Amino acid sequence: MKNIFKVTGILILTGFSFFYTDKVSNIIKNNDPIMNRIDNVKDILTVSKIDPIIYDDEYITGINGCIVNREESYKKMKSNGEYNQDLMVMKEDKIKDDYDKYIIGGPKQKRKVSILLTNYDQRLNDFIKENNININYFIDGSNIKKDIGILMELNGKKYYYGRDKKYTNKYLLYDNSLIESNFKNKSSYCLVTEKNSMTLELCSRNKMKTIKAIEIKENILNYIKENLSNGEIILINSNNYEEIKYSINYILSKGYKIVYLDELLDKTNNCR
Repeated sequence: MKNIFKVTGILILTGFSFFYTDKVSNIIKNNDPIMNRIDNVKDILTVSKIDPIIYDDEYITGINGCIVNREESYKKMKSNGEYNQDLMVMKEDKIKDDYDKYIIGGPKQKRKVSILLTNYDQRLNDFIKENNININYFIDGSNIKKDIGILMELNGKKYYYGRDKKYTNKYLLYDNSLIESNFKNKSSYCLVTEKNSMTLELCSRNKMKTIKAIEIKENILNYIKENLSNGEIILINSNNYEEIKYSINYILSKGYKIVYLDELLDKTNNCR
């Protein structure tokens, strides 16, 4: 019994010793002139995050912020022997991923848009390839195997558009795996033109973000002229090659960059 008390006492003293040493170390570090200078400038160097704009169950994505990584900055400067702002380490102040709401656009701060096509055409594909346009294709699951050769030639990323625009547990994982194994991009988005709680829940459960966009079937150029803005997601369901081509040229002429969805909706901030 005496040995048990003795061992317990030693463990308590050891634990207290570690706690005390750590506390003293933190006090010394926090009073170090290098750490004081880091603390004096960290608020100035902070880049505030841009929160998503939320409308009930819809949102426009935001952008992560940047904050000083206090501990890592101190380590680098301490090993260098002096304060040096060039050695400041930043880290992202991240916005939480939101899978249970519909995405209706990308950040309004960037002059970027995404074009989503549900039809594919050889002439249009030649134009897209020649002009290096980043296009997002949403493919009906029943056409993936049937049109595999054509789809592999398309210059763009491919995503799953359900079967007859319906997402079901029965096909989602299988059709996603076909896309990911054949086209080398992750099928990470669902697409709807109207709210559908079952689709939203299914896609959320599978870590897929649900995009809600207005489907343009005709008068494409006129619609784009009236609605073009930063972060716009443009969904086109048409085989009208000429009008789609003119619309793309119009978007580019207005100084917009046409990007993949991954880039449009990317929240990351390249904090140095």
